[in-house]
Amino acid sequence: MSSLLATRQQQLMAYLQGTQTLDQGSIHSHIVKQGNVDTEKRLGIYQNAYQLRLKETIDTDHNILGLYLGDDLYEDMMNNFIERNPSEQFSLRHFADPLIDFLNQQAPFNEHPQIAELARFERLLLNAFDALDTSRANLEQLKTTAPEKWPHMQLRFHPSLQIFVSDWNVVNIWQNLKQDTNPPEPVLEKNSWLVWRNFERLTEFRPLDCVALNMLNGFQNGLHFEDICQALLEQVPEHQVSERALSVIVNWLELGLIHKIITEPASSILAQR
Repeated sequence: MSSLLATRQQQLMAYLQGTQTLDQGSIHSHIVKQGNVDTEKRLGIYQNAYQLRLKETIDTDHNILGLYLGDDLYEDMMNNFIERNPSEQFSLRHFADPLIDFLNQQAPFNEHPQIAELARFERLLLNAFDALDTSRANLEQLKTTAPEKWPHMQLRFHPSLQIFVSDWNVVNIWQNLKQDTNPPEPVLEKNSWLVWRNFERLTEFRPLDCVALNMLNGFQNGLHFEDICQALLEQVPEHQVSERALSVIVNWLELGLIHKIITEPASSILAQR
């Protein structure tokens, strides 16, 4: 019975996704006739509802992208994406994950790279909002760190933290569309942004300068504070390194970006275990 049920489910899903082939079996002959509505219409109702639900999911995740593309092009994008990327997820939350690759590969969208970047920014906002929650370090923990432990200090960041590195002015485009104003023309504009969920559980983003970006990448790659300061010598005058690094970390703490401050060398942590 379970094998037969699985077959019927696969046949129905093939019909809903438009991939049904009659030589492999069809769900039509297994639909019980009822009332005055024929089998094809009854199945069509389910197929239309399935397609609409997938479109609603894309629109929920990428509402601003829809505004940017306009109704007709957005509808074409959704139809083509759904056709080329049948849902394979139990949760609709991840259905549109392949959308960025789709936009980078499929014409006419790949002829305008800012489109895929706008979609990527929206997905990072979504990822930040949905990220796991955890504790956050505070400024007092930093103040009570003994001076001799600072060289070995490492940082672990809140799971909601995302880094958006863009070649286009897509954040400005997103902001204008969000405020119901005409977006600026796409401009090549290399920039970096922090994206995270704040203390009030609201998603925020703000620009990230090159010093903070390099520090963040360094800490995420497991570097210690002394390594970070050494690397900063290439960007900041030596007498300003410590002050600049400290100001960035304090700012991160105030924003709630840091989950944990680790001050023990790795060997000491392993020894304690």
